[in-house]
Order: sequence, then structure tokens, then C-alpha cells
Amino acid sequence: MTNEQVLEHLTAMAAEREDVRVLVLNGSLVNPHVKPDRFQDVDVTCFVEDVIAFIEDRSWMAPLGDVLIMQTPDEVPGGDEYERFAFLVQFAAGHRVDLTVRPMRDVQEAIHADSLSLVLIDKDEIAGQTIPSDDTYRIHRPSRFDYEQCWNEFWWVSLYVVKGIKRGQLLYAFDHVTIMRTMLRQMLAWDVGFATNFTANGGKSGDGLEKHLAPEVWQAYLDTYTLVEVTAMETAHATLVEQFECVSRRVADQAGYPFAEMEARRIRDAFSTLWCSND
Repeated sequence: MTNEQVLEHLTAMAAEREDVRVLVLNGSLVNPHVKPDRFQDVDVTCFVEDVIAFIEDRSWMAPLGDVLIMQTPDEVPGGDEYERFAFLVQFAAGHRVDLTVRPMRDVQEAIHADSLSLVLIDKDEIAGQTIPSDDTYRIHRPSRFDYEQCWNEFWWVSLYVVKGIKRGQLLYAFDHVTIMRTMLRQMLAWDVGFATNFTANGGKSGDGLEKHLAPEVWQAYLDTYTLVEVTAMETAHATLVEQFECVSRRVADQAGYPFAEMEARRIRDAFSTLWCSND
């Protein structure tokens, strides 16, 4: 089943069911900057009069095909009151539908919060006409607090990596290399934000950053996705530290925030002490 056919069914379902008052298409299908491909999901939100009744009546799903696997991340054992409820459904034929049901009172708030919203059905004319854009998904300028939290987390866990390697706790070290990489990705995103006047979308998992970064910077970042092996993790750690210090300095300068050079130097000195320790 194609995404067009899925949307045709969901639109017909929403039109026929009296309890569904507004149907909104979200996500990449309405993103003007995304090149369509066969892997895109159909993301829709149904605004209804009775959330629980819609959750219990799952008849909308059957005509879409054989369900391969489904998640309901909002579901709680014994739950009988929900402010929202999402069905994440992967069908055996390959198509996927993410359908979220929300109460009518949330219409304006939801559309305002997600700029990738296209109103398909509005039976009571309360949703208004929206022009989809990726505005709410763009990189946002960091506050000083945001910057300092990212800075602190990176350097904090960087010490854990060294300790883990020295102790032979490679999985522990690897987990903290992952956190370091996440903090670097955030700092790279802010750097791209300043370079593009915060008009860029970093994409899922940071894939959108590549086109805004120098090839050597992007490749150095990719190279930190390391094996669980001592030499590889030592190299990744060194690369992450070098990149983070450089990028975080540039972000601090552009944001007008102080750069804690002495703190970085002291932590790097601590690395040397830990690497040389035989304890």
C-alpha cells in the first residue's frame, strides 16, 4: 500500500467517523525540504471528542493490512485516562503509520507546537489554515545555561571514559564515549546554527549537519563511532576532546559566552594523570 493510499483511507475514516473532528498530517510528508522516498512514514493526528473511545475502537487499522509490529508508547497498565495516545504501526507490506489521538481542546496548541502540520479535515473550522514549514525543527540558539550544561556534561563523562579503559571496563567506557559524542553533536549543531543564522534543520540523529560542515570535520566526527576496543576508544576519546574544545570555543565566541579555558586545561591534565596511573 502506498502512502497516498494510506492517506486516502485515513482521510475517509476521519470523514466518516462522527467522533473525529480534525485530522492533521504531520512529519516529513509535509516538509518542503525533504525529498520523498518509499521509507517515509505517514504521521497523522486525530483530534476527537472521546480519546478513550477512539483508543478502544481500532477498526481503522485493519483495512491498512497485516500488522507486523506495533508500539503504543503512551499506554500504561490499567490506564483508563489519556491526554494523548499514539499508535506506531509497522505493516507487513512495508508501510508505516504513526497515528496520535488527542482531545479537541488540544488542536490549537498542537498545531502551534508543530510547524509541520497540514490540516486535512476540519469539520468545525477551528484549526485554521496552516502553511507547513520546518521552523520548529530548526536548530535554536543556545542559552548560556544550555551551553554550560552541554560543556559540563562533556567534560564530566570524558573522565569516565579514561577510568573505564584503565579498569578494563570497555562497555562502561563505550557508553560514556557515546555521551561525549552526543554532546559534541549538540555543539556542532549550535555552530551550524550560528553559521546559518539558525535557519538550518539538524535532521534526525544529526544527519542534516553534514551538508553544513567541512568534509574533514564531518569525517572526524564519524570516525568517533568506534569499536569496543581499547586503542579505538582511546583514539575516539582524543578526537572528541580535540573537536569539542575547538567547536565549543567558537560557539562561545559567537554567543558571547565566556569560554572556560582553564577548566578544559585542568581536565586535560587530569587525563594525563589517569592515563599514567597504574592503579
